[in-house]
Amino acid sequence: MVKIRKLREKDIDRIIEIEKESFEYNYPPLLIRQLYISFPDGFLVAEDTHNGNIIGYVIAVMEWGNGHIVSIAVDKSHRDKGIGTLLLNAVEEYLFTKCNAKYIVLEVRFNNINARKFYYRRGYNDKRLLPKYYDDGSDAILMVKKNPYLEFNNHPITVAMW
Repeated sequence: MVKIRKLREKDIDRIIEIEKESFEYNYPPLLIRQLYISFPDGFLVAEDTHNGNIIGYVIAVMEWGNGHIVSIAVDKSHRDKGIGTLLLNAVEEYLFTKCNAKYIVLEVRFNNINARKFYYRRGYNDKRLLPKYYDDGSDAILMVKKNPYLEFNNHPITVAMW
């Protein structure tokens, strides 16, 4: 059984472990800690209720009225069991209903087909290509999901940083 809950400060080291095992190019621990300090409500973890182990996480922040998913990952031994979907659903619910985010955005490596398919199945669309976005020179795709609870006439996303 899996429970989605807010991150506790003692969970951060486990988040960093999962981040390192999940991504060839991962976020530095200092950045993860700074993101937690700046927006702790955007950090959710998946906890195995049988043993209390953290088996996945999502990191999100609010920027310019939009939610931004910074990172999401599941421990290798627990993948393909719907945990990523549980985490994504929980953070979307928070960002859309509590923070009134107009959109949720995220970047994914252009060549990460599995991740892109994961997001497409959950209602995300490609917004634009971000050439040489990553430190290694790889391209990213900016993906976007509109808040389904808000009524608005397809206002464009106009944020200078994108």
